[in-house]
Amino acid sequence: MKTLLIISALIATSFTSFSQNICATSFKRNNGNGTCGSEGQLRLSFPVSCPASVPYIDSVYIAGAKWNVTFAAPDVSKCGGGNGYIGYCVTSGNMPPANTWTIFFRLPNGSTYSCVVEASGTVILPVKIVSFDAVQSGNTITCKWETAEEINNNHFELERSLDGINYSTISNIPALQNSSSSKKVYQYSDNIFSIMNNNTVYYRLKQVDNNYSSTYSSVLVIRLNNNGGSKVQIAPNPFIDNVVINFKSEVKGKAEIKIINFSGGTVTTKNIMVNNGSNSIQIPGMDNLSKGIYVVQVSINGVLAGSQRIVKN
Repeated sequence: MKTLLIISALIATSFTSFSQNICATSFKRNNGNGTCGSEGQLRLSFPVSCPASVPYIDSVYIAGAKWNVTFAAPDVSKCGGGNGYIGYCVTSGNMPPANTWTIFFRLPNGSTYSCVVEASGTVILPVKIVSFDAVQSGNTITCKWETAEEINNNHFELERSLDGINYSTISNIPALQNSSSSKKVYQYSDNIFSIMNNNTVYYRLKQVDNNYSSTYSSVLVIRLNNNGGSKVQIAPNPFIDNVVINFKSEVKGKAEIKIINFSGGTVTTKNIMVNNGSNSIQIPGMDNLSKGIYVVQVSINGVLAGSQRIVKN
C-alpha cells in the first residue's frame, strides 16, 4: 500500500508539472503606456484561465537567433477572463518587430519550456507589385518595377540567375517610403558584360518587410542579345520525346548534363566524356515528362558551361 501511494504521488506530480506548461494564445506589444510607464510592455494572452504557476520569460528567439531583450517579473493583475493577459515590462533592449516569437519560459520550480506565439491582429501584406519588367540595351539590362500600397516595406533585393534555379542578390534597394496609396517606381541597371556568353538570364524580386518576413515576385526570363550565339544549342525546341544538345568545350573532360524543372528538381542527369571542340549529345526517352518549361544545364569538369530553356509539348 505504501509503494502504491508513492507511485500515485509521482504520477500526480508529473501531470501537475505538465499542466503548468501553458502557452499563450497570442501576444501584443504595448509601448509607452500602461503599468510599465515609458518602457514597453509585452502582453501574453491567456483568455481561458491563468497558469497555475506563472512563468517568467528567460529569452526570446526570432528565426532561430536570440533577441537582445529582457523582461521583468510577470504582472498577473489582468490575467483571466475573455481578454485576460499576463504583462511583462521590458527591462533592457527592444521587443522584436517580428510577428512570430519563440519564447523560453522558466517556472518558479526551476523547470523550463518554450512556446511559439503569434502576434494578435490581422497581418497586412506590405507591398503590392503592379508591374515588373526588364529591357536590354547593349551590355545593360534595366529592371524596373512599380508598387502600390506599401505598408511596412523595408527594402527589395533584386536577384539574378543564369540557370533559372540558383539565384544570387545583385542589389539591395531601400524602400522609398511607406505609403498606403501612392505608387512608387524603382529601377536598377545590371551590367551583364561578364555573362554575355549566356543565352538567358533570370530575375526575381525579394521584398522584405519590417517584420523580417519576405515574399517573391514572379520570375522574368530575358533572352540575351549577345550577337555571339549561345555555347549551348538544343534542338528540337519545343520537343516531344528527345533532344540533341550541341555545345563547344575548350577542354577535354567530364560533362554533366542536367534537365531541371522550374520547381528546382532535377528530372534527368547524364554524365559523359567530351572532347575539346564541338560535341553533340542526344537525350532520349523524355516522352514521360510533363508538359512545361525545363532548363538544360551543361557543366564541364564541374564548371557551368551554359544553360538553355526548353519547352516540352
